[in-house]
Amino acid sequence: MFQDLLKEENDVARSTKNEIMSALAGLLQTKRLDDITVTELVEQCNISRQAFYYHFSDLYGVVDHGIQLLLEELRAPSPEQWRSTLERTLTLLRENRTLVLNVYRAYERSYVEHHLRQWAMPLVEARTRLAAQRYSVTQDQIGFLIELLTQALASIVLSWVDRGMPSSVIERMDDFDILAEGCLEYTMERLAQKNQRCQQP
Repeated sequence: MFQDLLKEENDVARSTKNEIMSALAGLLQTKRLDDITVTELVEQCNISRQAFYYHFSDLYGVVDHGIQLLLEELRAPSPEQWRSTLERTLTLLRENRTLVLNVYRAYERSYVEHHLRQWAMPLVEARTRLAAQRYSVTQDQIGFLIELLTQALASIVLSWVDRGMPSSVIERMDDFDILAEGCLEYTMERLAQKNQRCQQP
């Protein structure tokens, strides 16, 4: 009985959160995030300010929640699918260009970069660990490569957003894929050779 009531309460809370996020997404089609007020949003949702603040501390909290849900949805199901996940993510961002830019312009660059790294790292890690299976490299070395490629991917995407998200991004990702593959294969081979030399008496 208690669990049924708790589930019902959770369903209502989830529904209200979804309504708030949907209303904010609609407003972001025409306004920057920092030009939208909580009053405007609750009127759009037809809920009270109290109901809003029960779920979120402010508008940035709504965006953060939406980003976390998006990251979960776009997580690559397997290492082999990292490339298709990357393309699907960038296509989705491009299709929602106005909304994305209206959110992006309200944040500090470092904050956006943090979320980009949070998104990029699982993709890069999956690709890197898949390549590492063929080489005798250490976990520290794998971690170092993951860090480098994550930073590179996040920087590429951030520069793309800075330029207004032109449609050529998929071609750029093809180039990044080639670069990542060549970098991983060459670097891991050299690291494996180094490790072997270090083990010799």
